[in-house]
Amino acid sequence: MASAVLPPNLTSGNNPKEMMMNAFSKNTLPAVACGALLLGGGAALADSGISYSYIQASYQEVDVDIGGGFDVDGDGFAVGGSVEINEDWFVFAGYASSEFESVVDLDQLEAGGGYHAPLSEKTDWYATLAYVSAEVSASGFGSIDDSGVGVALGVRSMVTPSLELYANASYADLGDGADGSGFGAGLWYTVSGNIALGVGASFGDDVSTYGASVRLYFDK
Repeated sequence: MASAVLPPNLTSGNNPKEMMMNAFSKNTLPAVACGALLLGGGAALADSGISYSYIQASYQEVDVDIGGGFDVDGDGFAVGGSVEINEDWFVFAGYASSEFESVVDLDQLEAGGGYHAPLSEKTDWYATLAYVSAEVSASGFGSIDDSGVGVALGVRSMVTPSLELYANASYADLGDGADGSGFGAGLWYTVSGNIALGVGASFGDDVSTYGASVRLYFDK
């Protein structure tokens, strides 16, 4: 697991679990929810030969700025999938779980739908609307959680028949003035007819996420 030296305010005085729970304030959760959206991928180009009926799994590292010039690092996994409804619309869902310093757990969930349309023969734009939630928990100290709505807008482009590049921006509103935004980018490379490998990164308000993924297409 990724690790970092805990800042003094998390190691002295109060219990480290309690201090980290306080550091993961509700103002951080919208940015975390945006990170879940950005690494997911969204729609693909049906007329360019890239399916968006698939399942995928990822390893991810998450860096959270908890203030005072200190960061907390964590790592974990994510799973997700997408299903084509017709040539323009799709639905998707994803779940991610990360652990920070063997002290705090972070769980993220998203589920929604989207629309895509061509910008050119090999490039598409897409928009998504999703239910998003994020929960931070520590044994013996309960949890902090919130949920709301996330939107994303992005582009995807086929550079070669096997290589796809993407970039997107997202915004999450969890209510009560808690909102956050971010952007992400990455690539997918098809290594066989229905298997692709990907890498990506997303950067939100005080949260950075990096991931490596494998994707299995159903209709290739």
